[in-house]
Amino acid sequence: MRITVMCLALGAVASAGCLRSTQFKCAQDADCGATGVCEAVGFCSFPSNSCPGSGRSFSDSAGQGLSNTCVPGNNPPGVDAGVTIDAPVSIDGPPQGCPSPYAAVAGSAHLYKVLANVWDTAASACKLTSASAYLAVPDDATELMNLATVATGTPFWIGIDDQDHNDIFTTQKGGATATFLPWVTTPPDRGPPPKDCVTGISTTQITTDKCGTGHVAVCECEP
Repeated sequence: MRITVMCLALGAVASAGCLRSTQFKCAQDADCGATGVCEAVGFCSFPSNSCPGSGRSFSDSAGQGLSNTCVPGNNPPGVDAGVTIDAPVSIDGPPQGCPSPYAAVAGSAHLYKVLANVWDTAASACKLTSASAYLAVPDDATELMNLATVATGTPFWIGIDDQDHNDIFTTQKGGATATFLPWVTTPPDRGPPPKDCVTGISTTQITTDKCGTGHVAVCECEP
């Protein structure tokens, strides 16, 4: 163990002698106690949760400029230099607006695009394309015709289902109760097997189908 002693010449008050500094240099790990490590620079370090790279910081008796600082070390995978362990993780959400290839149909105010999947996956995929998008919901006969035009064939998924409450059909537009329901048969076919999701089957009519069936789907986006 070596303690650095610093002598100051004080002229007329030389009787003040030498002042002992708080700096402590180590020669081996044993000099630093049970959890300490004698670093190559000759100062002790101890475990520290605030140092994500090495996981260790110098003690308060380290040299000037090192006291209570993190021991240099490689950052663990996924942790950027200078980012503390408790730093919040940033997760990007869906983009704003209606990105390409969303497009208007017959002068419609809303924009549309096509994808293909089972109903649940299509509903999720539409929402990921934009914060303003959802699996398309026809509000009237004109919009149902526009959706059939975009889908370029039938059947195609639309954003209406009764998976949460049997025979209560809600939309993917905020969970509102569906009001435009031009069923091909009334009441709609409920199976078996259960048919809880809605498809457009023509430019004027809709019906129910098994949600796990693969169909073309139309996403709707509000600019």
